Amino acid sequence: MVTKDVYLKAYTQHKSNAKTRGVEFLFTFEQWRDWWVASGKWEQRGRGRGKYCMRRHGNIGPYSIENVFCGLNEENVRDGNIGKIDSEETRRKKSDSLRGRPKLWCRGDGNPMHQPEVKAKLSKLISGAKHYSARMVGTPHGVWGSAVECAKALRMPEATVNWRCRNQKLGFAYLT
Repeated sequence: MVTKDVYLKAYTQHKSNAKTRGVEFLFTFEQWRDWWVASGKWEQRGRGRGKYCMRRHGNIGPYSIENVFCGLNEENVRDGNIGKIDSEETRRKKSDSLRGRPKLWCRGDGNPMHQPEVKAKLSKLISGAKHYSARMVGTPHGVWGSAVECAKALRMPEATVNWRCRNQKLGFAYLT
């Protein structure tokens, strides 16, 4: 049966899913539709995180007007998994799926290393002569801890300082 009524389509799907899972479904179409409209969450219902669903108290019993309430999907999943023990295969699959993925707290703006003040502090700590790959530079004008410091002091591009040091031009050289 093909229908354009979004409420009827969703009702039919919900009833079918409940039957497949072996859960009794006692709502009439009108009761089900009125319940969703009264909840004010019809536009936000659906699958996935941040969406709302019709939840059963204690995740037991039938879908009936006395036994349901509106809640977030992630809460429904969490409550449904309480007390469950994963098989060895399930634990392995979970472990494999998470391997190599960054933790949520370190993604994007949540990463403390991406904060401007932290970047500035780290840059100051490891810049110039303190950098792990910094090499001292000797010139006719003096000695500096790195090519960066030399370039700033002599007001010339860092690339020029490095080129002169590599090629030992005009008295520039890396010191060991």
